[in-house]
Amino acid sequence: MKNQKLTWLSQWNGPVVIIGLIVIVIALLLPAVQQAREAARRTQSKNNLKQLGLALHNYESTYQMFPPGGVFNAEDKPYHGWTTMITPFLDASPWYNSVNFKVPWDHPDQIKHFQPGYGSAFLNPSVPGCCGNEGLMWTHYEGSETVFYHNSSTRISDLTNGISQTFFAGDASGNFEPLGYAYHWRSAVLGLNTSPNGFGCSVRNVTQMLLVDGSVREFNHDTDNGVFQTIRGINSKWDTSTADVSKPTEPYRVSPPVVCIWADPQACTSILGVQDESQQLVRAWFLNSGLRHENGPRSFDRQAEVLKSYKSLRELNIRGAMSDKGLGVLEELPNLETVRMGGKHVTDRGIEILSRCKGLKHLEIGSTSFGDAGWAMLAKAPQLESIKVSFYWQDDMPFSPKSVVAFLDQKPDCNVVISRGRTIKIETIRELAKNGKPWPPYRDDR
Repeated sequence: MKNQKLTWLSQWNGPVVIIGLIVIVIALLLPAVQQAREAARRTQSKNNLKQLGLALHNYESTYQMFPPGGVFNAEDKPYHGWTTMITPFLDASPWYNSVNFKVPWDHPDQIKHFQPGYGSAFLNPSVPGCCGNEGLMWTHYEGSETVFYHNSSTRISDLTNGISQTFFAGDASGNFEPLGYAYHWRSAVLGLNTSPNGFGCSVRNVTQMLLVDGSVREFNHDTDNGVFQTIRGINSKWDTSTADVSKPTEPYRVSPPVVCIWADPQACTSILGVQDESQQLVRAWFLNSGLRHENGPRSFDRQAEVLKSYKSLRELNIRGAMSDKGLGVLEELPNLETVRMGGKHVTDRGIEILSRCKGLKHLEIGSTSFGDAGWAMLAKAPQLESIKVSFYWQDDMPFSPKSVVAFLDQKPDCNVVISRGRTIKIETIRELAKNGKPWPPYRDDR
């Protein structure tokens, strides 16, 4: 029995020893393999920064200045950042040409362009993850506030400390922002790895910084802050009167698409009200929306172009005059279902445009100028469920009861309301049409 036990143990002794040796070898080699991989990632990150430097200098050669840190309109609304501006010089011209620079980068109709699939040069291979919860592509590198800021136009000659003592960009220590963001700059004053809003690298012991001369310098994390400050550089334009380096303190969050707008373009105290998909009402001064106060009966026509950027819009409410010309943009809003507006200058031509809005379900229009032909065109609107036309005591009613009855016969399920101070019953409209009588006079039942 004893010999049998020894035989059984001897059968397993050899494999156990071999497995043990393999485990020891792996334990010895694994750190070396990991170090080799990290060294490769570190080299790749260095090459990425050099690519960005080359792109920035190619941009400067083309436009005689470095790209603006962020492009902002007259009301300080952010549109695009330097990271987008240099993509043609990173072999991404087709992507760059697909961006609409007339609207902000995060507009609902183009934010999809900033999802993963481009811009690998902006990613540090040592840092895990390439996008945030919103599904937007990150950049792991941030620019220097000495070179990049609001509508900046920095030239090499502005960098009076020398291009070998001024950095372009470097590793961001945290709080990564979407690549399309218009605020990609940070301050070196914070030091290294001292703040998630500063520079540093949380996954290795060195931080890589791209200098304006195209070289990449590495700093250990125990580098004295004073030494790190030597590459901050000096910009001769950089002072409180000409350089705005302010940026939001909170991380970027995608805003829900606007689905409802209220606008009063004729009121001096006008505001634009917008409602997002969460049904929360957000109010902002009309200047921030692109709508400006203008006098005149057709003031909204010159401002209607701004509506083109709201492709997700489902409801439009305009207190004020709008004409056929202004209505033209509504055809470009595929999700528009409800329109409420003053229509004193809307003729049969404008109604024809509305009838071509494939998603239009509800129309409310006041003091309109369209006639019998307009009702015939509305009958062709594929999804129209309700229409309300209101007139006041001084307004003529330019269409006849017969045209309304003809519309009702073609669209019996559509809810029609005609009012002239009071609502005129459908039975009354049919009786007027049958007897060839005009509309009743204005009556105020209040």
